[in-house]
Amino acid sequence: MDFVAKAVVIGLTEQAPLILAAMGMALIYFLSKVINVAYAETITLGAYFTMWFNTTFGLSFYASMIAAGILAGLLSVATYLLVFRPAHLRKVGMVEVIIISLGLSVFLRHGLQFVFGYSARFFDVPSPTYLSVLGVGVTSFQITAVVLVIALALGLYWFVQKTNYGQQVRALASDESLAKVSGINPLVVTLMIWFIAGMAGGLAGAFWGVGASAKPGLGWDRFLLILLVVLVGGAWGIRGVILAGLGTGVLLSGLKLEIPPLRAEILLLVAFIVILKLRGDRSHETAKV
Repeated sequence: MDFVAKAVVIGLTEQAPLILAAMGMALIYFLSKVINVAYAETITLGAYFTMWFNTTFGLSFYASMIAAGILAGLLSVATYLLVFRPAHLRKVGMVEVIIISLGLSVFLRHGLQFVFGYSARFFDVPSPTYLSVLGVGVTSFQITAVVLVIALALGLYWFVQKTNYGQQVRALASDESLAKVSGINPLVVTLMIWFIAGMAGGLAGAFWGVGASAKPGLGWDRFLLILLVVLVGGAWGIRGVILAGLGTGVLLSGLKLEIPPLRAEILLLVAFIVILKLRGDRSHETAKV
């Protein structure tokens, strides 16, 4: 019981931003059918933008986080308009789009290093208060971060599932031609989703960054895990991504309590790959029938 409690508490406090990041990436993947490798840099830039507002202008972490989220959203829209939309209009294949997004990721990462340098940058935040939750030591800031992340994730889920704009997003993702006939403007809806996705990634980066530091590889180090959460949980929509994110955070924390962190991450990645393989085989068998 103590082991389960520790895994749950540590998983929620350390990996809660994974839910937000995965939801943002899932929105782009569902709508545009794009595996956007450069999304890793959106997460990283969210951490750096927040740190910059916090240390340069003396804003609180939460005020800095909001400003950084908006900037990350605008950056996401800019990458779509300048890179991904032209590729879509030219009907570029999926593999080519992945290669393009990889090149964009490298460009953004080196641009970030040129501006902010190669060393880790730290936030200027007050010393946290330490609390005990189910026998596990956590900070008051971590608890606040978990509450905010869950609230933002649920708000994003409500937006996609319950609002008129969310219906337009789902319609566009299902059939673009039919959505146009229904009076939906694909460009407006797409820009809105890329902004929301970028904002979600930026906020996730802010939470990860303040928990440790803002560094050039922050988003890239977590990208593969985020992608696998989207691919595994995405079979059940946004709700599946949320549940997969929660489960991944708890499971990864539990494994790290028993084995070295690197081995825990490798084991989890292998488990994800096996799940995708089995699901692919079953889908293929069903299709043949």
